[in-house]
Amino acid sequence: MRQLKLTAALLSDPTRRCSGSAITEFALILPVLLLIFAGVTEYAHAIDHWRKLTLLARTVSDLTAQGDVQNPIGSPLMDDILASSNAVLRPFDSAGARIVVSALGVDLTKLNLIPKVCSSIAGANATARGLGAANDLTVPVGFQTTGVRYILTEASMDYRPVLGSALVKLLGNSQGTFTFKVSMPWPARGGKKYGANPYTEVVLPGGAECK
Repeated sequence: MRQLKLTAALLSDPTRRCSGSAITEFALILPVLLLIFAGVTEYAHAIDHWRKLTLLARTVSDLTAQGDVQNPIGSPLMDDILASSNAVLRPFDSAGARIVVSALGVDLTKLNLIPKVCSSIAGANATARGLGAANDLTVPVGFQTTGVRYILTEASMDYRPVLGSALVKLLGNSQGTFTFKVSMPWPARGGKKYGANPYTEVVLPGGAECK
């Protein structure tokens, strides 16, 4: 009898019914709200990481393209340029950054839109490109003129999601990370002219001019 009275009281009080419904609805929607919040936070963090890597590639390309008082560019200066990643990537850890810098030449008559690697150097975690035609690359728009020389910085870095590493593992990556990659071409502004070529060329340490 008492239970029937309580049920009748609840049915007769719309405020209690609405309060119970609101609690139930909030309990159902809370996990979705938390998931959205976590996703937005992770996305912002990843975008910031990618932006820093892009800034790194741009900085290395720009500094290298200015050349040195000597050509090939001096090894101490090149080491300083590669070490700039420590400052550019802050507050992120630069220990895992992989940087490859290459001096490329364009020959539309022989190689079409495939650039030629004339000299290349890499940071401690990466491997320099082999010399000759870079069949995996295409000369960027704006550089497609025979004789043009430009610098290409290729930077990559593994990114471990702050909140979603478990999801990344479920997608097939056992390390719970994915890799950001950035390629930044930059016109040579330093160096010197070789032979009859009207464009200046930056030669990286240990390398030689395009021929």
